[in-house]
Formats: sequence, structure tokens, C-alpha cells
Amino acid sequence: MRNMENPNVVELKTQTIEQDWEASRRNEVVSRLLANEDMQKIMDSFSGFKEAFLQGLDTLDCSDGRVLMGNKLGIAGSGLLLSDQELDALVERLKGKIKVVTTHDDCGAAAIKYSSLKPEEIPEGIKNSDEYGTMRGKQLAERLGAIHIYLNEEEMANEYHNEVAIVLDQTGKFNSTNLESFPPHFVCSGAGVGLSESYMKTELETLTGIALGHHGYGDRFTSENPFYIMLAANNAADQVIWEKVAQEVASKFGGKVIVKSFLAPKIENTSN
Repeated sequence: MRNMENPNVVELKTQTIEQDWEASRRNEVVSRLLANEDMQKIMDSFSGFKEAFLQGLDTLDCSDGRVLMGNKLGIAGSGLLLSDQELDALVERLKGKIKVVTTHDDCGAAAIKYSSLKPEEIPEGIKNSDEYGTMRGKQLAERLGAIHIYLNEEEMANEYHNEVAIVLDQTGKFNSTNLESFPPHFVCSGAGVGLSESYMKTELETLTGIALGHHGYGDRFTSENPFYIMLAANNAADQVIWEKVAQEVASKFGGKVIVKSFLAPKIENTSN
């Protein structure tokens, strides 16, 4: 069981986490932000920045930064925390555009949803949150005309939450997980596919809480070494709106969360 680990293994894991944390401070984006460099300048200097908006997001993954399957569109629990109304709207918007829906081992969003269910609401044969999340993921994939893939722990990018940021993608086009040298991060694409500000605040707060809790780097985040919400916006007007949303979430974490934002690159329409 996960909570019955050998003390030597726990010590080794702690050392690994500490080494990974120190390495995250040397990441190109993080180190430049810590040096007070402008986020827009950092992103504009990245090789492949423009191309990251051209690939088409065709895989609906959990926001979890350890899930790196395909050209990722990230929503917590692959949409598991959405209301029925918002889920219906999401299906209408994405049907035929998503090729794969993934769910994964030890999903925090699935645990939250499962724990909120009354006994009579748990489908017959479902014994835990991962089974429930997988059932719901398969149902969503069918509605979207996509295939479903379940990722076990060995197929995920990391054993523990090593995210140092959230990418809040208001463009619905930013393939951030495939951008070389970008730091480990959660992906919140809901703002770019029509999800409400209210839902996005909840999602952002939940994921930030994971990063700042014992499942993530926790107390290593401080005002001097903050967790970042990185907003990718379509234009200056959207940037103002979603910066306000992100700042509202950040204000709940005692100065340990900083909002940085940038605009998507201008891409010429080459179609006739």
C-alpha cells in the first residue's frame, strides 16, 4: 500500500523531491521570472512558441501535470467536476474535435467527486474513485466520438506532484506541455472552451491547493519562491478579464501565488 513504504524508500523519495525542487529553480522560465523578467518577453523568446498554438488540441486530459498524453487540452478530472449543464455544453463544443479522452491512476478530481456522492449515487460494481473516474471518462469519450485511455502510475510523467505553475489557457490553443524547457505545470484549458469564470476559480484554487499541500512541493513555495498562475490570453481585453479571475484565486494563498500573463502570438490566416 502507498502509505506503508519502507523508511529508506521514503528518505530516498524526499531527497529526490528536494533535488527536483532545486532543479525547478534553475528552469529557464522560473529563473527568469525570479529575476523579474517580463513574462511576455520570456515567451516571445522561446523557440517553438508560435508553433505551440498551431498543433490543434485533440486530447482531453486531466489538468494534472503528470499527464502528458497527446496535444493536451486540460480540465480537472477530464471534466469530472463539471455540472451536467457545463458538461453538455463542453460536449457540444468539442464533439468531433477530440480524438482521445484519458483518465488516470490516483486522480485527485475523481477522489473529490467520488467523496461527494451519496451511497445510492455510486453505480453498481464501482468500488473506488479511480473506477468511477474511468467509467465517467469512457462515457465522455463515447459522447465526443473519441477513444478512452486509462493511464496507470507507471505511464504518468512523475510519481508525485512536481508542478510549479498552472497554465491558464484562455486561448484554447496553447499546447504548453509540448513546449521545450517549460516547467512542470497543471493545464487549465477551460477558459478557452467556454467554461464559466466561477468554475475556473474553483478549478484553479483546487489545483493550487494540491501544489501547496503535502502532495506537491508544499511549504517550499514562499513569497520569494512563489507558485505561478501563467495566463495565456487571446488579446488585451481577455487578458484583463482573466487576470482578475486568477488574481482572486492567488489572493487566497498568502502571497505564495503570483499571476503572470502573456498574449498569444499573432498568427496570419493563410487560408483563402
